[in-house]
Amino acid sequence: MVQQSDRSTRAFDLNHGAPQSIDGPQPLVLPLHELGRGDLAVAGGKGAHLGELIRAGFPVPAGFVVTTAAYDRFVTRNGLGATITRVLREEPGSGAAIRGGFEGAPIPEEVERKILAAYLQLGQGAVAVRSSATAEDLPEAAFAGQQDTFLNVIGEEALLDAVRGCWASLWTDRAIAYRQRQGLNRQTVKLAVVVQCMVVAEAAGVMFTANPVTGARDEVGIDACPGLGEAIVAGLVTPDHFVLRKRRWGWSIAERHLGRHEVIIRARSGGGTTRVGRSTTAGVPVLSDRSLRELAGQGAAIERHFGCPQDVEWAWAGRKLFIVQARPITALPEAPPHPSRPVKMLAAMFAEMFPVRPYPLDQTTWVHAISDAAVVPIFSLIGLAAPSIEQMFVEQDGVVVRFSGRVAFRPTPAILLAPARLLWLARRYDPVHWRADPLLTEARARARALEARDLQELSCEGLLATVREALALTLPLAGEPRRRYYPRALLAAGLLRVVLALPGRGDRFGTFLSGVESTTLEANRALEALATRIRSDPTLADAVARHEAADLRGALEAQPSGRAFLAELQAFLDRYGHREIVLSTVLRPTWKDAPEVVLGIVKGLATTQPPPAAGRPAWEVARDEILAHPVLRLRPLRAAFLGLLTAARCLGQIREDTHFYATLILPILRRALLELGQRLVTVGVLDAPEDVFHLKRDELERVVGTWPPPPQLAAEMRSLLQRRKEGRAALEATPLVDPQLYRQLEPVGDALLRGTAGSPGVAVGPVRVIRDVSEFSRLRSGEVLVAPYTNPAWTPLFQRAVAVVVDSGAAGSHAAIVAREYGIPAVMGTIDGTRRLLDGQQVRVDGDRGLVFSTTSPSTGPDVQEQPG
Repeated sequence: MVQQSDRSTRAFDLNHGAPQSIDGPQPLVLPLHELGRGDLAVAGGKGAHLGELIRAGFPVPAGFVVTTAAYDRFVTRNGLGATITRVLREEPGSGAAIRGGFEGAPIPEEVERKILAAYLQLGQGAVAVRSSATAEDLPEAAFAGQQDTFLNVIGEEALLDAVRGCWASLWTDRAIAYRQRQGLNRQTVKLAVVVQCMVVAEAAGVMFTANPVTGARDEVGIDACPGLGEAIVAGLVTPDHFVLRKRRWGWSIAERHLGRHEVIIRARSGGGTTRVGRSTTAGVPVLSDRSLRELAGQGAAIERHFGCPQDVEWAWAGRKLFIVQARPITALPEAPPHPSRPVKMLAAMFAEMFPVRPYPLDQTTWVHAISDAAVVPIFSLIGLAAPSIEQMFVEQDGVVVRFSGRVAFRPTPAILLAPARLLWLARRYDPVHWRADPLLTEARARARALEARDLQELSCEGLLATVREALALTLPLAGEPRRRYYPRALLAAGLLRVVLALPGRGDRFGTFLSGVESTTLEANRALEALATRIRSDPTLADAVARHEAADLRGALEAQPSGRAFLAELQAFLDRYGHREIVLSTVLRPTWKDAPEVVLGIVKGLATTQPPPAAGRPAWEVARDEILAHPVLRLRPLRAAFLGLLTAARCLGQIREDTHFYATLILPILRRALLELGQRLVTVGVLDAPEDVFHLKRDELERVVGTWPPPPQLAAEMRSLLQRRKEGRAALEATPLVDPQLYRQLEPVGDALLRGTAGSPGVAVGPVRVIRDVSEFSRLRSGEVLVAPYTNPAWTPLFQRAVAVVVDSGAAGSHAAIVAREYGIPAVMGTIDGTRRLLDGQQVRVDGDRGLVFSTTSPSTGPDVQEQPG
């Protein structure tokens, strides 16, 4: 495409496009083949898009564009600028006076000469003359039909009149009103004119490369009529309507509705068009199935070229297809998702894991590292290539827009050796001893040592090295332990399920894997111990009751018992304080970076009654029942069963605790990145340290690679940051994971909500909606916790809740796992539970079926077993 800076040195040469005489600041006429999508200001939307199509090899009729420079010269030479300004000021809704001035004004001689020279090179035959405004064919507004088109124009005078008519049509009342509704500056809009060889169509119409009604991206909609397509555009005819759907083997015709063809518009021999009465072709398809498939394939190619669904006007003449216009489809609905079961499960879990949209720096550091360490190695064990983070998320200019729903796992040649590999690992690594693995022990020590670094003493390169070292630890902290110890644990779990099915006890499988000790439960018990410490000390209890969590530290520091308690709190933070509040972004502080969060949790626990002492774990009861079976009284079989059970129960512990160990790096990673952000603030690249998260990792390394950053690079980064801030702000109300990807069917019967069964059981209690960590202290014992998402930081609340209802998540989510450990019902993935349930509302949570009922509903009767909180 010719660069804008070269336009002043190029004149029109239809055959060769060679440079000729200088046209001034901009050429007055340009051939279509020299234009591209970047030439909107010169050629308008229609001209720029047609030029782009020609350059990409699509069958577009030859032609030229009378540029906006010619329009400007026409307006200036005839003094029409003052008329436009006056009329828009005095009569903003009327353009009649402006059009009158256009229609009677002469075209400047040099403009006329260029137009007629181009027309001569085009052959002086019949042409189509189309308006092409600079605010036209945009993704957000098509401006379809707002300016005029003249078809089958023949002769020089007719051509010049048509060009003048196009210019005047910029000022019709409908065009002025449309621009006003779109919020455009009416005086800065200009008009170019596209002149193309006329296609005397045997059939023509419109094609949408995505279904404009449903939004389905795998469907193409085609409207067709005999003669010129103007009959469809003007709404004069009921066309044939077809919907084609993309299949693996090609395009299939999913819908076929034949039109009435009330009117046919044809070209007249002397110029212009004429309308022919009702067609005799009604009931006969205008296009063959072969032609429809060829047209759909052409549309798909055009969409791929422009990168978005297109509204395409086409024509058939002499058994040849021509494209006469293409523009983005406006107001296209979101495509309806049709997720597979694996996609539904993954989407539900991602909605819980990513409640906050990750920043570009998160995506290229923490999120990428945890995926490569904790996910990729597991699938490589069985010979599958897991989808990358780049495939799982859709990005625009570095901003994560949405979860793509693409989770295909591609088999690799290594799948052939997977059974042998799994058996070898199962034989070598006993999950019972996984916590004692020297690799894990060393990695934990390295993470603690890394956190002790004085970041302010490090150079920028030292800070980047710290980031790299921290990210590298995710593999030995999480990925490698899972790779080593999952195989035997998974094999044991599978065999356990088979063994339990033999005596008809398969329904107890979940019970056998419940009640496993984990660092999450350990941390929750430590929080309960801190709460007990407060309840047992009247001075502490009084301070906690009188102060909010944000002010509590200062109140406690003012008294001896408070200082002793804070020392205990610090010991807790040293052990567990790297727990994340939100997993998806490093920008959010951990517990130790925001101790007021932990104080809020402890305050909530201390001001409510402690949970009753736990009875004998359900899994032990189930174990003893199965051990009473006569077959398992034989010592070898008994020992084999117990070994199987012990190994299988390690599965949940490995999953939970490797997550706990992986987050060891979060405090130092966050501090190092913010320290780099602070240094960029000092040299004027950032306004605040937190802005560093709008950069990608390679961009951050580039900008601090030469210190201080060169002015040009600093300006480039500031511009980039501003774009990304605006892009992120525009997505604030859009969920990262589309709820339709994991939405369950509508509630059954009289249920208030339907979700996924996360933890079995039925419980009744009043609702307490907790939307974020700042509200933790509001939960009281015996209430139903209703939350938008949960993660391990939320699980201390499970000690008080009688049941859990979550907008996101699935049976494999942390919330569901921990709810099963505590033996409370959980319903996951309700989508809008936090909006539909109200504080104090009495509900019954059915964790077996994934349903939530009002306790006053007709379902609550004598045949329903309820378990009050």
